[in-house]
Amino acid sequence: MILSQVSTVVSDPDSVDAAISSRFSARAFLPTPVAREAIEEILAVASRAPSGTNTQPWKVYVLQGASLTRLSDQVCAAHDALYANPELASEYREEYDYYPRKWVSPYIDRRRENGWSLYGLLGITKGDKDKMHAQHQRNYRFFDAPLGFMFTIDRVLERGSLVDYGMFLQNV
Repeated sequence: MILSQVSTVVSDPDSVDAAISSRFSARAFLPTPVAREAIEEILAVASRAPSGTNTQPWKVYVLQGASLTRLSDQVCAAHDALYANPELASEYREEYDYYPRKWVSPYIDRRRENGWSLYGLLGITKGDKDKMHAQHQRNYRFFDAPLGFMFTIDRVLERGSLVDYGMFLQNV
């Protein structure tokens, strides 16, 4: 695309700004079903994310109804088992570290501020393992949303593909 075509493609750049600026993390949903057409449109638009040599490294699973309930039940059961018996954690190993092993500023400061704000609103104080466990269970139940997306990426792909994958996720 050449630069002169950009104004034709993005007819209202303020709408892009508004979409980005109004983004938030919802932690409660109504049980209202989402139309298949809406789901397909969301994923079609998201798939316009750039990816190196057009590899499009993302795979999406749309979960609704029984499949959503079944997955949530299985994850919550595993989480309950770990909560009841923390020694079981040694049997699980994440494929990669999501967080650093040692936090440094400013990241730890931001993380703490977010935790105090979020968990404070929920009435969860530091060290309240039972309430934290219950809140984690809500995560695994997709905060009661009528559908859930599971996004995956092939293990054979390298770090560069994670950038492409992230751009796709951001578009969703």
